[in-house]
Amino acid sequence: MMWMLITPEQVTESQKALGAQLTAWRAAAGLTQASLAARIRYSRSTVANLEIGRSQSPASFWQLADQALSADGALIAQHRKVAELQARYRAQSALAREQARMARIAAALPPIARDDDGPLSSSRQPAVAAGAADPRARAHPATPSNGVHAIVDTMPNTAAPLSAVADIALTPDEEHRDGVATATLEVMSDGQAMSFRVTRRTLLELAAGLTALKAAGPVGASRPTAVDPAVVDHFAELRALLVQADDKLGGRTILATVEQQITQIAALRRQARGQLRDRLLSTEARWSEFGGWLSDDLGDRAAGDRWLDRASGMAQEADDREFSSYVLARRAQRMVGTGDDDRIVGLARAASRHPDVPPLVHAFAAVQEAHGSTLDNDTAGFQTAMERAHTLVATDSATDDEHALGSFCTPPYLAAQEGEGWLRLNQPHRAITSFTTAVNHWPDRYRRERGMYLSRTAHAYLAAAEPEQAATTADEALTLATTTGSARVHRDILALTRQLKPFSYHQRVRELLDRVAATG
Repeated sequence: MMWMLITPEQVTESQKALGAQLTAWRAAAGLTQASLAARIRYSRSTVANLEIGRSQSPASFWQLADQALSADGALIAQHRKVAELQARYRAQSALAREQARMARIAAALPPIARDDDGPLSSSRQPAVAAGAADPRARAHPATPSNGVHAIVDTMPNTAAPLSAVADIALTPDEEHRDGVATATLEVMSDGQAMSFRVTRRTLLELAAGLTALKAAGPVGASRPTAVDPAVVDHFAELRALLVQADDKLGGRTILATVEQQITQIAALRRQARGQLRDRLLSTEARWSEFGGWLSDDLGDRAAGDRWLDRASGMAQEADDREFSSYVLARRAQRMVGTGDDDRIVGLARAASRHPDVPPLVHAFAAVQEAHGSTLDNDTAGFQTAMERAHTLVATDSATDDEHALGSFCTPPYLAAQEGEGWLRLNQPHRAITSFTTAVNHWPDRYRRERGMYLSRTAHAYLAAAEPEQAATTADEALTLATTTGSARVHRDILALTRQLKPFSYHQRVRELLDRVAATG
């Protein structure tokens, strides 16, 4: 199925329609904006802005609002429609930008003779689509026909026709074949149309290749003397794409692309001067932290240390206080269980030292301070820090921006962190309640984190002397760990199964142990 072009006006109108529904349900419940905000732990301004369609919010807001207003899923369903429309519009805009970039790259390359002895891994067809009654009726490559002529797992060798490319389009009409998500790539070359069915991984490799070509410049050309400032935004967009893809493809697939992009950013940074160099340095710091996160999830802590050290140094050199504070909070997060637990609270407080740091980064740091308090069995300190984190999240409008630093600090995330704290404080029933709240409101697209918190819920059930429920919950987490390739989740489940072995006389426990043994 092909996507129709979406206009900004359609997106705006959909947001207003969703806001109008929220207003109607709130009025029907006899609540003011302030009272609804208090019930769902968001700010009144967030509710007000959403009702007039001026801002966006995570799915967790609509889930909480739907429950508070007894909307029976109506608000959740409408929000999903709006979110899908917004996602399609962002994809459409991103693809249009990539199309323009490829056109510029093609124009910069010198003519290259075509090699007729080496055909592309695709189907070539005349400019008129097969079956079209009128040549003028053929769709523009931006909206190619539904015909799929080949499935390729790697990009075809486009070096020969690239100089003659007239137009290129990626159509986000996701389809699944043999469990693999694919999309259509159509290229116009020498008056002929070529269609490719490419995998998600190929799309990422294409984006990486575009960046490499842009950084390298024309074939045979000398090193450029100036760097286009637009590359900073390009790398931010590409990183956001990879962050989203990470949860679906797994860190092992993404990490190589991340490392490649860091190399390209570094090459550009060495050429730049002044403010642009600092912006590229800050960009490189963010990508390095992302590399550290992926390495940690894959179980390579040493590599995670190296990437985070690199990120910290570059953020400080660029005087990027916001990101420097975030990296300090990340360091605090990684200190749990290292033997240097005493540093957690100190690093968390250092992360909050700069007053101009965004509230969500302060919230993330407060969560780490709360965890540090649990290691000293300080229940009051834990609760105080978590309450501060909740207040910061509820009053910050940046929670509407899914790409803002610390945007993951949502109410479900805080509930999950509270569950972790209660588990450490040996209060498993409170931990189960918090983890269950987090999992029930967790966005579907973040499967790996959902797997982690399901695994932690299983630990809480075992601590509460409910081994069968622990095994049932861990089994669901294991499925997600296998799907996402997360070594972090898998390790947590393995630790649980070792504790479950004395309860193997329970059928559900025995089934889990057998499955873990079979999967390795």
